[in-house]
Amino acid sequence: MRTMLILFTVATLALSGFAAWLFFGGPEDDPTRVRLAQYVARIEAMKPRAEAGDVQAEYDLARLYRLGQHGAKDLGEAFRWFAKAAERGHVGAQYALGTMYANGEAVTQDYFRAAEWHRLAASLGGSADAQVALGDLYFQGRGVPHDVAEARDWYRKAAERGHPLGQYRLAAMMQEGYAGALDPVEAFKWLTLALDQRDELKAYDPDVDAKAARDRLAKTMTQDQLTRGEAAARSFQPKR
Repeated sequence: MRTMLILFTVATLALSGFAAWLFFGGPEDDPTRVRLAQYVARIEAMKPRAEAGDVQAEYDLARLYRLGQHGAKDLGEAFRWFAKAAERGHVGAQYALGTMYANGEAVTQDYFRAAEWHRLAASLGGSADAQVALGDLYFQGRGVPHDVAEARDWYRKAAERGHPLGQYRLAAMMQEGYAGALDPVEAFKWLTLALDQRDELKAYDPDVDAKAARDRLAKTMTQDQLTRGEAAARSFQPKR
């Protein structure tokens, strides 16, 4: 009986310790708590500059809130600070605000407003990310008319600036007949360039497979076309 009482007491204490850790946090040197404290400290250090009207600090603060690493995510605050920076002409904030509208982050999903902000960042700001996003909206007919020619033009702008997803999207349109008659050499060039940035491409869209697309295209090409496509990719210089 005494042995059972001792075991029960030990188990109770163990469970109490676990419950205390679960509800009140672990030791002060717990790595997760330390990282959260550091992340929150970065936010607090950024706030005075943002509140003083530093547009870059407004953007950086919004990114910290949106990324929300280690449990510090606050999409409402991210949207508020992106909006402040975007209205003052910060291109990155304009693109981010458009993306939040498109995804319905902290606001009701609104493709029309997304297109407005992406257009500002894409045209006046020259953001390649926004150019691809605007191309997607035109291709899907979301917030803007369905217009494959307009989508192709925005993808091309991004592709010519070296954006891997813009390069992939443009090549895909060529292969699917959305960009006029298929030019296999040009399509092979863009797929090769996108494949050269495979990690960045996957970060933008994990579902795309530039290698498979290029392999399919290569099977339809002559050796001369392949040689010219490879040469075109090697000589490519992105626009600035």
